[in-house]
Amino acid sequence: MKINRSPTIAMLWSLCLPGFGQFYNRDYIIGLVLVTLELMINVKANLNLAILYSFRGQIALAIQTVDYQWLLFYPCIYSYSMWQAYNQALETNRFDGENEKDRFQLRYNSHFIGAAMGGTLGIIYLDQIGPVFGGFLGLAIGVAIGSWLKRL
Repeated sequence: MKINRSPTIAMLWSLCLPGFGQFYNRDYIIGLVLVTLELMINVKANLNLAILYSFRGQIALAIQTVDYQWLLFYPCIYSYSMWQAYNQALETNRFDGENEKDRFQLRYNSHFIGAAMGGTLGIIYLDQIGPVFGGFLGLAIGVAIGSWLKRL
């Protein structure tokens, strides 16, 4: 019996934590790798402490606390996790078992590429508002630009 997976739900699970969308899609190895990477990057970048300082309005302290060399991986892991979960759910639903090569034709999605690039650039160039808020704003701008480019 074939079980269909919702691409939107898979993407939203990956939004909660990278790798959870893969668990939803029953891609356990990729999910475990992504959860491990998220936890490692989170700890090495001091992200939780930077988030705490950012929400308290202590932007200068958040900037001093965060390790940018690790933090710059974060938007890419998040975006890749959402992209892979979304596309894997689409491919799983589309695959009928007759032609194996059809299963691995993943789709390019400008929203996720924009999110990765925008989040990374936001962390680098929007340091006046801090690494956390800069990353979020850059991510939102990247998704908007990716959506706009996709319509062109």
